[in-house]
Amino acid sequence: MAKFLNQDGLQYFAERFVEFIKQRTQINIVSTIDENSTNQQIPGAKAVYDFLTEALADITSFSFDVVHELPATGESNIIYLLDKGSDIYIMHAYINGAWVELGTTEIDLSNYWSKDELVALTNTEIQNIIDEAMGM
Repeated sequence: MAKFLNQDGLQYFAERFVEFIKQRTQINIVSTIDENSTNQQIPGAKAVYDFLTEALADITSFSFDVVHELPATGESNIIYLLDKGSDIYIMHAYINGAWVELGTTEIDLSNYWSKDELVALTNTEIQNIIDEAMGM
């Protein structure tokens, strides 16, 4: 059986994680996201909102176009769905003068565990994982 975090286990983990963060780090919450941002900073909600609003400001429409082959060049704001048959498409966008593959619409859940195959981690198991990760 596979193990997973249920709601109680997730709550326990979150509480231990917050304690760890408080003890070990100084969180640097920033109010802007720009070329000077680093992975040592956590952007505030307003900074994320402002960044996304600015990044998406020029997009006034968005569409999908089903094609059997990609054209030599594409148009902005269009996701091209390359038809592979059986309702499966490979998604592409034309960005900065080149085609970028975005992924497929095919969904394969065969490698996922079913609900019956999962068993909740205990708080002791969660604590053991935390202790091992922290070198305790």
